[in-house]
Amino acid sequence: MLMLFIPTYAATVLLTGWSNLSGTSAQETTFTMGRADLIVESDDRAEIAATLPPGSHTTLLVQARTVVQGPDGPRVSEYEATDLTDPINNGRYVLRAGRAPGGPAEAAVTRAMANELGLGLGSRVTAGMPQRDLTVVGLIDWSRSLRASGLIVPYDAPLSSARAKLMVELPGGVEWSPARLSPGVGSVSVLSREQMAPTAAERRIAAAGALLVASFAGAQIVLLVGAAFTVGAARQRRELALVAAAGATIRQVSRIVGAGGLLLGIISAGAGVILGLLTFAAAGSSMERIADHPLLDVSIPAWQLAGAAGLTLCLATLAALLPARAVRKRPVRGALGGQRDQSRLDVVGVVSGAILIAVGTAALLISGNPEGRSEALAAGGIALLLGIVACTPAFVQAIGRLAAGLPMPARLALRHAVRHRLRTAAAMAAVIAAVAGSVALALAGSARGEAVPTRLDARPGQVLVPVDAAELLSPSERERLAATLPARAVVTIQAATNVHANVAYHSLPGGPTDSTALTAAEQRDIAVGGAELIRLVTGRAATTPELAALDRGDAVVFNDTLAANGRVILSSKDQPPTSLPAVVAARRDYFTKLPGLVISPATAQRLGLEIRPRLMVVDTTRVPNRTELASADAVLLQAQLRAANPPGSPVTVKAVAADKPTREVTTMFYLLVAVSVLVTLVASTVAVGLAATELRQDLTTMAAVGATPQIRRRIAAVQALVIVGAGAVLGLISGIGPAAAYVGYSVELRWHVPWLALMAIVLGPPVLATVVARGLMRGEYSLVRRPT
Repeated sequence: MLMLFIPTYAATVLLTGWSNLSGTSAQETTFTMGRADLIVESDDRAEIAATLPPGSHTTLLVQARTVVQGPDGPRVSEYEATDLTDPINNGRYVLRAGRAPGGPAEAAVTRAMANELGLGLGSRVTAGMPQRDLTVVGLIDWSRSLRASGLIVPYDAPLSSARAKLMVELPGGVEWSPARLSPGVGSVSVLSREQMAPTAAERRIAAAGALLVASFAGAQIVLLVGAAFTVGAARQRRELALVAAAGATIRQVSRIVGAGGLLLGIISAGAGVILGLLTFAAAGSSMERIADHPLLDVSIPAWQLAGAAGLTLCLATLAALLPARAVRKRPVRGALGGQRDQSRLDVVGVVSGAILIAVGTAALLISGNPEGRSEALAAGGIALLLGIVACTPAFVQAIGRLAAGLPMPARLALRHAVRHRLRTAAAMAAVIAAVAGSVALALAGSARGEAVPTRLDARPGQVLVPVDAAELLSPSERERLAATLPARAVVTIQAATNVHANVAYHSLPGGPTDSTALTAAEQRDIAVGGAELIRLVTGRAATTPELAALDRGDAVVFNDTLAANGRVILSSKDQPPTSLPAVVAARRDYFTKLPGLVISPATAQRLGLEIRPRLMVVDTTRVPNRTELASADAVLLQAQLRAANPPGSPVTVKAVAADKPTREVTTMFYLLVAVSVLVTLVASTVAVGLAATELRQDLTTMAAVGATPQIRRRIAAVQALVIVGAGAVLGLISGIGPAAAYVGYSVELRWHVPWLALMAIVLGPPVLATVVARGLMRGEYSLVRRPT
C-alpha cells in the first residue's frame, strides 16, 4: 500500500499544481499577456488603432525602469503604467489587498517591494524621474513572477519616459498583421500568442521527457509492488495451500493473490488522490512560491487524476500477476511441507535479460538523436531496466559464491539471500527501479545548454558607466563611485568619432560568419591614450615595445584582426585610408565596448582626428558583488536626479561577468527529483523490511541456540547492504542509458555528469538501509513454530 500510495499521492499533487500553475503554454502566455492577443510597440499608435478589426479592444502599457527611494538611497526598479482594472489585464496581475491606483499620486506595489521597503497600504513612497511622492493604495503580484519587485501606476502618469505599447484583444476568429499598415509607418514590434507558444522541437523534447518519466514511474511501481507481492505470497504459501487442499482450484488460489493486488490498488489510489488534493488545497500559498506563479482560476484536472488512479489500479494488478502465476505452479504438498523455492529459471532469466538489454541498448542508440522517436526512447529505457532486473536472480546466485570467504554474519546473510534468491531479486529489483529513475532524472536535468562563446563587452570584473551619465558626476562623486567598488583605476576612453579601423577579414578566426569573428569585427574603435589604456584592455602593464610604438606614432592593436602585415588601415568618409605601423598587444581576446587600438595624442592630432569621450570604465581587481554595485548605482542615480536635464530613464553601472549561459532548470524538475529520491529511500527501506521477514525465522533459531543480539544485527545489516547496495549499483547502470539517449535526443543539451548528486543517490540508500536494518533489529525474539 505504501509503494502504491506514494506515487499516486505525488502524481496528484504534481498534476494539480502543473495544470494550475505552469502546465500549459496558454497559462504562461496569460501570465505575460493577460487576455491580449497582441502587444504592439510603435511610435504611431493611432495608425495601429485605425487598422485594427472592428470590435477590437485596446489599452496602453508602459514597461520600463524608474528610480525608487529606499532606506539606503535611490535604487532602480521595474514599473508598469497601465489600467489595472481593464479586463484585458486579467491574468497579468493579482490584487492581494487594497485597490488599483487611480491618479498620478497613487501606486500599487508588489508584495516583494513592500517587504523590501517596509511598505503597506497608505504608506508613502518616492519614485520617478523626476521624483514624485506616491501613496500605496494596493498590494499586487505580477503573475509572471511572484518574486519580481516593482510598482504599477496609471497609464496616463508614467514614472519615466518610455515608448508605450498597445495591448490588443481581437474579436474571435479575426487576425491582424503589420502588413495592413501604410508604408510610412516607422518600426513596428509585435508580440503575439502564437510567438510565445513552444516550438515543435520544444514540444518534442517535453513529450519525450514526460513519456520517459511516466514509463520509468510505471516500471518502478510494478517492480516495487511486485517485490512486496512476491514476498507476501511466499509468506502466505501455507494458507494458500490449505485453501487448495480444501477444494479450491489452482486458478481460484491465484485469483486470491490477484484480488489482493486489486484491493490494495483501489485503497491506495483512492487515498493518494484524496490526500493529494487536500495537500494541494492546504499548501496553495507554498505551491505559488515554489512555482513562482499565482493560482488564478483553480481547477481540478479530473481526467488526469482519474488516469493516474486507473494507472495505479492497472499497475497493482500487473504487479500481482507474477506472484499469482507462481502460486499456480507451486505444488500444494510442497507448500504444506515447507518446501523452499528453488529457482530453475536462472538461465532463462539471463538469456531473456541479455536479449532485453541488447534490444534496449539498440533502441536507445537509434532514438538518441534529434531524428529519433520519443516512444522508442522510453521503450528502450524500460527494456534496459527490465533486462537488468531479469538477470538479478543469476547475479544473486553469483555473489553467493563469495560467502565462503566472509565472516560468519556476512556468510549467513549471503547464503540466506541465495536460498531465497527470487525474493531477494524482487526486493533488489525495487531498489534498481527507484535508483534508476533518480539517476536518469539527475543526469537529464543537469545536462547543460550548448556551449556558446561568451560575448563580452569588457574584461570580466570591469564596470562600465555610459558617458552621458558619467558626465553628470562631479570629481568627488567619481571618487565616491570608485570607492564603492574594488577599483584599480578609473579610465575615461577618448575615442575618434570620424574614423575607424578596417578589419582584415582573411585573418578572422573561424571565418567571417563565426560568432567569435563577428564579436571581433565590432571592436574597431580608435582610442587616444597611453599606458593606462593598454593596461585597461589587456589586463597587464604596458611593455617597452608598446610604449616605444606610441612614442614613434605607431598604433598598439588589441584586436589582431585589424592588423595585416604589421600595419593597420584607418578609414574615414572625408579622407583617403591611412596606413599606420602596428604592434599587436593581444590576440584572440575581443571586447565589444573596448577600443580595438590606441594611438598617442600627438598621432591623433597629426591625423586630424575628432576625439570625444566614449565610455567610463572602472578597472577592478575582482568581480564586484551586488552590494558594491548597488552602492555605485546609488551614487550614479543621485547625480542623475540632481541634474538639470536628467535622462528620461535611469542609467546604471554594468559589471561584466564571464559566466556562460546554461540551461535553466525548472522548479517542477526539482519536485520530480524530490519525489524520485523519496521513492528511492522508501523503496530501499521497504525492500529491507521485506527481506527481513524471511530472515526472521532463521534469526529466531539462532537466538535459541545462543546467538547474541549483536550478531543478529550484523546479519540484518549485511543483508540490507547486499540488497540495497547491489541494487543501487545496478540502478546506476540502468539509469545512465536512458539519460544519455535523452540528452542526445535534444539538439540543445550537452552531457554533464553531476558527480555529487550521483554519489548521494548511489551511496545514500545503502548507508541508510544498513543503519535502519541494524537499528530496528530487535534484541530478543520469541520462539515460533517452524513448518515441518
